[in-house]
Amino acid sequence: MEKFKKYNIGLDIGTTSVGWAVVETENQKILRKGNKPLWGIRLFEEASKAEGRRNFRSTRRRYDRRRQRISLLQEEFKEEINKVDSNFYIKLQESKYVTSDTINKTIKITDSEKEKLKKYLKECPTIYHLREKLINNTEKEDIRLVYLAIHHIIKYRGNFLYNSKGFNVNNLNIEEKIKEAFDTYFSYINTEYDDYSSLLDIKKLSEALMQQSKKDAREEIKNVLTESGLFENKIVNEFIKMMIGNKFKITTLLSLEDSDSKLEISFDGTEFEDKYDEIESITLDKIEILEIMKELYDTLFLKKLFKGSNETNISSLMVKKYNEHKEDLKFLKKILKSDKELYKKFFKNDCIYEKYITNNITYDEFIKEVNNAISKVNIADYNLSNEYVTKIAPKIANGNFMPRITSTENGKYPYQLNKDELLKIIENQGKYYPFLLNKTNDGTYKIVKLLEFRIPYFVGPLVNSNQSKFAWMERNIQNVKITPYNFDEVINKELTAEKFIKRMISNCTYLLNEPALPNNSISYNNFKVLNELKQIRINGELLEINLQHKLIEELFKKTNGTITEKKFKDYLLSNNEFPMHGTELNITGYSADGAFANNMQSYIDFFGKNGIFGDTSYTINDAENIIEWITIFDDKDILEQKVRKNYPELNDSKIKSILNKKYKGWGSLSFKLLNTKYYIDKKSNTKKSILDLMYETKENFMQIINNDEYNFQQMINEINNTNNDIEKLSYKVVEPLATSPANKRGIYQALKIVDEIVNYIGYEPESIAIEMARNEDKKERKDNKKKYIENLYKKSKDEIENYNKLQKELNQEEINSQKMFLYFIQEGKCLYSGKPLNIEDLDSYEIDHIIPRTLIKDDSIDNKALVYRECNQNKAASYVLPQEYRNKYNQEWWKHLRKIGLMSAKKYHNLIRKEYSEEDIEGFINRQLVETRQITKHVANILNTYYKNTKVIYLKAKLSHDYRDRYDLFKFREINDYHHAHDAYLAAVLGEYKEKYLNKDVNFEVVKELNYMLINSGNKDKIKYGYVINSLDEQAHDLIFELSKKYMNKETGEVIFNAEEFNKRIEDTLYRNDILVSKKTEIRTGEFYNQTKNSKGNKGIELKKNMPTELYGSYTSLNPAYAIMVKYTKKNKIIQKLIGIPIYLTKQNDETIKDNYIRNILNISMNDSYEFTSKPIPFFSKLNWNGQICYLVGASDTVEVCNAQEFNYDKEFFKYHKLALQKLFNNKNLEINDNIYSNMLDEIIKYIVDKIEKQYKLFGNLIFELKIMINYDNIESNSVENKENIIKQLTKLLNCKSDNANFKFLNNKFSSAFGKKNGRTIEKFSLINLSVSGIYQKETIIGE
Repeated sequence: MEKFKKYNIGLDIGTTSVGWAVVETENQKILRKGNKPLWGIRLFEEASKAEGRRNFRSTRRRYDRRRQRISLLQEEFKEEINKVDSNFYIKLQESKYVTSDTINKTIKITDSEKEKLKKYLKECPTIYHLREKLINNTEKEDIRLVYLAIHHIIKYRGNFLYNSKGFNVNNLNIEEKIKEAFDTYFSYINTEYDDYSSLLDIKKLSEALMQQSKKDAREEIKNVLTESGLFENKIVNEFIKMMIGNKFKITTLLSLEDSDSKLEISFDGTEFEDKYDEIESITLDKIEILEIMKELYDTLFLKKLFKGSNETNISSLMVKKYNEHKEDLKFLKKILKSDKELYKKFFKNDCIYEKYITNNITYDEFIKEVNNAISKVNIADYNLSNEYVTKIAPKIANGNFMPRITSTENGKYPYQLNKDELLKIIENQGKYYPFLLNKTNDGTYKIVKLLEFRIPYFVGPLVNSNQSKFAWMERNIQNVKITPYNFDEVINKELTAEKFIKRMISNCTYLLNEPALPNNSISYNNFKVLNELKQIRINGELLEINLQHKLIEELFKKTNGTITEKKFKDYLLSNNEFPMHGTELNITGYSADGAFANNMQSYIDFFGKNGIFGDTSYTINDAENIIEWITIFDDKDILEQKVRKNYPELNDSKIKSILNKKYKGWGSLSFKLLNTKYYIDKKSNTKKSILDLMYETKENFMQIINNDEYNFQQMINEINNTNNDIEKLSYKVVEPLATSPANKRGIYQALKIVDEIVNYIGYEPESIAIEMARNEDKKERKDNKKKYIENLYKKSKDEIENYNKLQKELNQEEINSQKMFLYFIQEGKCLYSGKPLNIEDLDSYEIDHIIPRTLIKDDSIDNKALVYRECNQNKAASYVLPQEYRNKYNQEWWKHLRKIGLMSAKKYHNLIRKEYSEEDIEGFINRQLVETRQITKHVANILNTYYKNTKVIYLKAKLSHDYRDRYDLFKFREINDYHHAHDAYLAAVLGEYKEKYLNKDVNFEVVKELNYMLINSGNKDKIKYGYVINSLDEQAHDLIFELSKKYMNKETGEVIFNAEEFNKRIEDTLYRNDILVSKKTEIRTGEFYNQTKNSKGNKGIELKKNMPTELYGSYTSLNPAYAIMVKYTKKNKIIQKLIGIPIYLTKQNDETIKDNYIRNILNISMNDSYEFTSKPIPFFSKLNWNGQICYLVGASDTVEVCNAQEFNYDKEFFKYHKLALQKLFNNKNLEINDNIYSNMLDEIIKYIVDKIEKQYKLFGNLIFELKIMINYDNIESNSVENKENIIKQLTKLLNCKSDNANFKFLNNKFSSAFGKKNGRTIEKFSLINLSVSGIYQKETIIGE
C-alpha cells in the first residue's frame, strides 16, 4: 500500500473565478483529506483597468498645479494689494460662502464696499467686461481689479495645441489642415485611387467648411465630397456631422466594419478627450485620423469665431456674446410670460435656463426645449413674429441663439490669445505698478511665465520617486521649492525623461522582462510585413520566398502609405512575376480589406527618396532610436533637444521633418525575441533566430514559435527564468505578464490556491492541468458575408458562368445561414457532384465535413461543403472524397473557385487528396490538444518554477466543452458557480488521459477502423467531436483495445484504462454538490462618493471641509471601505450594530470629523458614548446571521447582504430534468415535447420554492408572498413563457451576487427587486473566515 496517494490538480482560470480540483491519479476520484473533498471555486471581483484611477490622478494634479500658479500670482501682488486692503485675499476666498455662514465668513463686507461692488458689477457684469476695460484703458486702475483680471487669465489660460509663441488665428491655414487630415485618412483607409488630391477640391471644401450656417455647410460639404467620388454616402454623412459639431458614428466614418461598437461622439466640448481611452480601444491606430480631424475642427472653430478680424480678442468676443445672450433672453422671456408653467419650467428653481448656463445640459438639448416651448405659444399675440423670423429663427438654425460665455468650447482657445491680453494689461498698468514689469532671467515677464509655464508630462508628479510610486522625477538641486522660475535649474530633465521612457515602454508578450518594440520600429515593421506576406495567396498559391524578399525591397521599401491591391498588382504585372496567368491575378490573405495592413513607412521616412538620413552616415539603429523617442515624447522641445544633441549631422529641415512625425503605440514583441539566434540548423550547423527562419522558410511567426523542432518555447522559458530567485509567492510573480489586470488577478489567485493545496497535502502533484478562459474583451471578427461575396463576384464576373443568375439571387437574399453562404461560394452548385442547387430548397441539402468529424472537429467554412444528400451518403466514412468526385471536371472547377477567392487553398487540397498520411492524422489529433496561447505557457512556466517535479499540462477549453456536449453533461452558468470546479475536474482527468494514454503510440490503422465504425453507427450527433473525444466512446475503446492492446499493461496483462468506467466516474462526479466555495474579501479604496451633489440638508458629507451640509448641500452616496461592529449608548440604553465606514473617513486624520460622522449615523448626542467592538470587516465576508448564510455587500448606517449559499439540484432530480433546463437556460434540446416540457417546468418551480422554504432562512419571510405571486398552488395555470421567467428570476434570487428577482412580468404591482436585502440591522453574527481555497475555515462570533 502506497504511503502517499499520487494526485493531479486541475485549474479552470477565469477573470472572476478559479475552479480547482484535486484528483487521484488513474481512478478519476476527487481526493479527500481531513474528511474534505478537495475541489472548489474561488470567486472574486474582476480587476479594473488603471485608466479611471489614472484620470482622477491627472485631474487632481492639474487642479493642484492651478492652485500653485494662483498662489505664486498672489505672492507677486501681495505687497501692493496690502496697501489697499490687507484682507482682500481672505475676502476673495470667502466670497464663495453664503452670508449666513458664520463658520467660514470671518470678515464682513462693509456698506461702502457693498456700494463699490454694486457699481463694479453694473459696469462689469462679467469678468470679460473687466478684462476688456483693462486692455483698452491706459489709466490707473484699482490694483484689486487688475489682480482679478490677471487671476482669471492665469486660472483659465487655454490650450497648448499651438507651439508657436507668435500664434495668430489669421495665420491658421484651413487648406493645409484639410490636406493633412485627408493625407492621414487615406494612409489608413484603402482607396482604389492613388492620388486623392486630384479628385478632391480642397479649396472648395475649405470654403464649405467655413460656412457660418450649419444648413449651408451641410449642403456644400456634401456636394464637394460627393463630386470627388472618393467616399460612400454614409461616410460623407458622418464627416458632415463631425465637422458641424454633431454626434457621429466612429465605426462608420473609419470603415471599422469588424467592430460592433455603436459609440457616437461629438467634437463639440470635451467628449473626445473624456472618452479617449474607449475610442482608442475601438479604433486602435486609426485614432490618429480622429486626432487630426479634431485639430481641423478646432481650427475651423477659431477661424469662424473671429471671421478674419485683426482683433482676435477673447474678452471683446465674450462681451459681444453676453450682449447677444441678454437680448435673446429678453425675447425668450417675453414669449414665455403668457404660459406660467412654461415660464416656471424655464426660469424658476432648478430650471432649464439654470442648467443651460451652468453647462448641465448641452446646447442641442436646450434648443430642443426652446423650440418645443415656442411651438406652444402664439408669437403673433405679442407682435414678435417678424423678430422671430428675421433674427431668432436664423440664430437657432445656425447654433448662435443665447450663446454661453462659459462653456466647454472655451477649452478650444489657445493660450496665446490670453497671453496677448495679459501683455496689454501688464503694459497698461505696469507704469503704475512696477512689479508687473518684473522679469525672469530669460527676459520674460514673471507673470507671463506663470501663464506660459507647463510641467512637461514626462516629469510627472513633482515629488521624488521615494515619496510616491507614481513619481520618477530627478533633481539637480535638492530641498528647493520648484517654481516656474527655477524649474530648468532644479529639475534634471534628461535623466527624468530617461526614467519616464523605462516606465512607458510596454513589455514583450513572450519575454516578460524585455521591452517591446515601437509599433513603427523599422525592425518591427519588417517583421509585420514579412508575416503578412506569408498568408498572401495569388491564384491560390502561397508566395515563393524569393518573391517575398523582392516585394519588401522593391515595393514596400519604396512605396509610401498603404500598399493597396492596385499597387500590389501593378508591381507584379510590371515585373512579369506571374507570366502564366497574364493579368488574371486573384489575391487573397490581406489583413486589411483589400490591402496590406502593414507597410515600411518608417523605413521610407528615414532611408527612402528624400529621407531624413539622406546624405548622412546614420544607420538603421540610429533611426530606431529616434523612432522610439518620437513614440514616447509628445513634447517637441525635449524631442528636438535629444535629436540635436545626439545627431549633429541633421540640419534644421531634417529635424523639422522628425518633429512632424506622429509615430504612436507599442508592438507586442521584443527585439530580443525576434533576433536571438537559438535554433541550431543541422544542415548548416549555424544558429538561427525567428526572423532568420521567417526569411528562409514559408512559415509564419506562430508556426515557427510553436514548432517543436525549433524549440523557441524552451528559449523563452530559459530567458524568463534567468535570475529567478523568487522564494515566496507574491503578486510580483504575475506583474510582468503581458495580459490584462483581470487575467493577472485570476492567475495569481490560481497560484495561491495551488500553493495552499500542496502545503495542505504535503507533497507535489504528479501534474497540474490548466484550462484558461478566452479573453472576453477580445472582439471577434464580424464579417459582412454578403459584401465579401459581392466583392469577389465583382472582380471575377467574366469568369463565373452563371454570374447574372447568382448576382440577381444575391441582390434578393440576406446571407443569414451557413447553407446560404456555402451556396454562393460554391456558385450555386453541389461541391461534390457539380450539379446545380435550388436556392429555394436549401433545407433539402446537407452540409458535409470534408475531413470527417470523427477525426477532427473542424466546423470552419474551409471544412464544409453543401451537397446533395446522396453525395454525403456516398462519401460516408471515407477520409477522402471518392474518386468519382475527384474527377477532372470537378478539379478544374475547384481550381477556378480557388483562383477567384471563393475557396481557400486548404479546402482545395483537402478535396483533391487521395489519402491522408500518418503525419497528417497525427497533426489532426495534436491540433485538438495543443494550446497555443502564450499566456497559458507563461502560467505553466511559473508553476514549473515552484513545482519542479510536476508535469504542467495545458488544455484547450474546447476539449472540456466537447466532452460535456458529447455526453450530455450540460453546463448551467446561471444556476450556480459549481461549473468552474467541474471544468477544473475535467481539465485534470482529460489532461491525465491526454498525457498517459492518448499520446502513446497512436495506431493509425486503428484510427481508420474507428472512423468507419463510428460513421456506420448511424448516430451522427455523437461522432462529431474528433478523434480525441471519440476515442473515449465505449465502443471505440473496445475497438482500440482489441486492435492495439493500447490500454493493457503488457507485462501483467492488466487493463489499465477502461473508457466505460472513466466516463461513468466523470458523470457521477459532475452531479456532486460537495464543492468548497470561497470568495475574495476586499476593503475598498478609490472614489469617496458618488460625484452627484445633493440639496441642502443634514445628511451626507460636506462638499468641502467646513462647508455645512445644511447650507451647501452634500455628497450622500458615500462609498464604504468596510463594516465594523459598534456598541453605543442612547438614552441610557446599550445598543450594538454593524455599520459602514466610508472610504473618505479612512483618509481623515481629524478625529472630530470621524466622531461627528459616527454620531450622525447613529443619531446619538455628544453625551452618549460608543466603541468599536470588532476589527474592520471587509466586503464579501461570509456571515452566519441567525442561520442566514450571506455575504456582506454594502454598509452605511445599516448593511446590505446577499445570499452566500450556492443553490443546487439533487442528483436524480437534476438528471431527470436536465433536458428541460438545457432548453430553458441554453436554448438547446428544442425538440423536447411541449407537454413534457411544461410539466417539468412546474416541477422545477415547486422544487426551487420548496428548497427555499426549507434551506434558505435568508428568504424565509418572503415565502408566503412568493407563493401568492407565482400562484404556487395552481402553478400549471401559468403560461410556459411565464413559467420560464419564474424559474429564471428565482435562479437570479438564489445566485450568490447582489441580483434580485423581478416579478413585474406577472403583475406590474409586484416588486422589481424581490429579495433585496438592504437596510438590515445586524446586531450579532458569526464571521466565517475562509482560506483562499476554502479548505481552512474559522468562525468568529461578532457581537455579544
